[in-house]
Amino acid sequence: MNDDVSATESSQPMPGDISAEEPEELIADSSAETADEGSNGGGSTGILGSLEIPSTGRMLVGIGGAAMALSTLLSWVEVGNDSFPNIAGVGVSTLGVGSIVFLAGLLFVLRRLSVGITMGIALGALGSTLVYISLVGTDNGLAAGAWVGLAGSAIAVLGALVLVFKEDDRPSLQLRRLSAVLGAALAVVASFWLDWVLNSSALISDRGMGEEAFNGLHSEVLFGFPILILGGIVLLLLFESTSIQTSMAKVRQQWIFLLIQMAGVAIAVTAGSNVVGSMMLGVFAFGSGPLVALVGGVVIAHSIKQA
Repeated sequence: MNDDVSATESSQPMPGDISAEEPEELIADSSAETADEGSNGGGSTGILGSLEIPSTGRMLVGIGGAAMALSTLLSWVEVGNDSFPNIAGVGVSTLGVGSIVFLAGLLFVLRRLSVGITMGIALGALGSTLVYISLVGTDNGLAAGAWVGLAGSAIAVLGALVLVFKEDDRPSLQLRRLSAVLGAALAVVASFWLDWVLNSSALISDRGMGEEAFNGLHSEVLFGFPILILGGIVLLLLFESTSIQTSMAKVRQQWIFLLIQMAGVAIAVTAGSNVVGSMMLGVFAFGSGPLVALVGGVVIAHSIKQA
């Protein structure tokens, strides 16, 4: 009987054993909580959420867009060393170019656009700024804002170029060939055949005062040159795409569609800057060429759709 009592007492936990078991349970619970915290911390940062670091291309596009937007707050034209207020880029002084650069810069900062649209807008802003600098001339009061806008547009183009070669998950594109041909034809014809700037002498009965209208290739306009070049490139790409029939050349076909989309957006941006500038200057300077070219660029860009 003593043996039974001693066996029963030995099976019950001693006070020292209780203190030994509690740390083990605490250690197990704490290790489980640590594992849960570690699993949650790997996917997010708690209340703040996950921190998404943009790629190099997106970062360059954002930096270029910020420079483009800020450049329009600077002087694009120097009237005098002591001139005040500031002749900023948004307004009549830049023939609409500064306004387009400002809107494009804000768009790059605030929104994440597709690769083709991003490159097209950046190319259009860069080309328009180059034409404006060529028109004003480096010796005729060109201020720092134009150069900052040019540098910002170039950075945005570089960022878009990085995106073109880095992004492998771009959606498949398809082309509406008839729409693209129509848009390219409108852009090419508008660049040299239609009036770009209407001279005030054309509205006076005595028309011997000078030239009645300037086309897009005139030395005082020059905006027709990038539109003519881009429209010609679209026509060549459309002709090239007709020769691609095999499934092995599908990647090459997608590159052609992407280039057509870029060119269409760039044409729309370049012509749009002229439309905005013409509206600011008034009816005496409003021509039909920029309107038709703008429609052509929109039609080209609209002809490219995601499959």
